[in-house]
Amino acid sequence: MSHDPDPDPHVDPDPDPDPDSDPMRLRAGPGDTASRVGSLIRDAREDRRLTLEQLAAASGICVSTLSMVERAKRHITLGAVDRVLAAMGLQLHVDTQPLWGEIDAKISEMAAISLSARIEAWPIELTSFVSWFAETAYMADGLMAAALQGAPVPVDAFEIAVLDDEDSLDELMFLLGEMHVRRWVEQWRDWDGTTVDPRDAESPPARYRCLHGELRVRLVRALEPTMFVELRDLSTSGTPPSSLRRKVPVLTEVRLPVVPLAEIETSDGWARRVLQRMRAQA
Repeated sequence: MSHDPDPDPHVDPDPDPDPDSDPMRLRAGPGDTASRVGSLIRDAREDRRLTLEQLAAASGICVSTLSMVERAKRHITLGAVDRVLAAMGLQLHVDTQPLWGEIDAKISEMAAISLSARIEAWPIELTSFVSWFAETAYMADGLMAAALQGAPVPVDAFEIAVLDDEDSLDELMFLLGEMHVRRWVEQWRDWDGTTVDPRDAESPPARYRCLHGELRVRLVRALEPTMFVELRDLSTSGTPPSSLRRKVPVLTEVRLPVVPLAEIETSDGWARRVLQRMRAQA
């Protein structure tokens, strides 16, 4: 009598020939549900001081799959999530909330405080970014530009528009090299880009990360600022710019050119929807 051998713990027991065909599969991507689940699994494993190999043996899911799930680089079914969590004595608690609930709450929070307090709450070091870009021609863009014009919207990146010509791009790429940025690569779903050229981004704007937070760059055919925002007493509590080639003065007062709200809403679909939510609350 023949029988099936015991499953190899290093072979994925959950093959996925067509990941898009399973409606119960969590899609991987930056900032989405799969990313949050991956972080949840990784944090729970590290809290219990388990290695990937130990969790793989306990859950029956191979090491390589677990590693990719934790980094949001692989699709995973809810059943597989249950198996992984059960191996650590946990279970998944699922609840619902309004699709825009988090954004609406953030808009309400920002509306209750001053612009300077809003800037302090941003997850970026604005002072360091404007100091790095002091000699660069650019305009504040996206939700950051909207916020600088008084809109109480959430900001999660230093967003700028830069002229799409050879001289401007050469200057930009030199600066990005000095800042030691890593570019987001959608295909890999990771900050591992080997080139900083914004023209190589799969979709605009190009996204980068550095010590000061996230940077997004949109290339434009013309750079003709008509609006400016004066910022004073910027915080110097963050990581100061540090270059091996030159001294980068830290600016605490700047006059920033900003993309007007009307243009933001025509060039940035996400910003337009957030601004619509803001107006709905007013």
